[in-house]
Amino acid sequence: MSLLELKNLHKSFDNTEILSGIDLSVNKGDVIAVLGPSGSGKTTLLRCLNFLEQSDEGTLEFEGKLYDLKKVKRKQISEYRKDTAFVFQNYNLFANKKALDNVTLGLSVARKISKKEAEKIGMEMLSKVGMAEYAEYYPIKLSGGQQQRVAIARALATNPSVIYFDEPTSALDPELIGEVLSVMKKLAEEGMTMVVVTHEINFAQNVSTKVVFMDEGKIIEQGKSEEFFANPKNERTREFLNRINKQHEV
Repeated sequence: MSLLELKNLHKSFDNTEILSGIDLSVNKGDVIAVLGPSGSGKTTLLRCLNFLEQSDEGTLEFEGKLYDLKKVKRKQISEYRKDTAFVFQNYNLFANKKALDNVTLGLSVARKISKKEAEKIGMEMLSKVGMAEYAEYYPIKLSGGQQQRVAIARALATNPSVIYFDEPTSALDPELIGEVLSVMKKLAEEGMTMVVVTHEINFAQNVSTKVVFMDEGKIIEQGKSEEFFANPKNERTREFLNRINKQHEV
């Protein structure tokens, strides 16, 4: 049974259609890599999935509850977000709060968990991503990779059913990418459900269970990762993968 079922998602900006009839199914434990060229609608899809953008049309069924994406109410969004988390490209940490406070804020403010319990959970999550020793550091004292790991700890703290990652390594220097991907690989091995917009082909090949390839606001091809890379069926998919492979050879 699907954890999440998205049907007929449409989204336009200034009369330009960005997403055109997207259908997506996510099962518990799936790690879905969303690939595609810049401007294909990948990030907009992710933002619509977490109601950071309001869709023009479509339905979303999540954990047995049905949401009309065009008419969704604020209360419904709040209810939905209690079981989801979002990791942004640029970390989105509060600069004036230490790493631990960034992780616990949502627990103590939004969920009214006691400070003591929130800090216990926060330290557990920082430890999980290898950042426990930096709990008292402000973001400015942390590298990009460390900040992103704090952001992942913040996402994990609420025990979500699914985490959305929007190009989580694209703002990082090349030598810092590995530390973030290794945390995500560990989460995948533990069964965390993730939808990941990424340019990291190695992650898509070696960690994801399923690949979705987008172009011009549509899903062109999707399937199990192994099959997707071994035998892409669509000419546009083959063209994209060939170009990526050539870049890696340079």
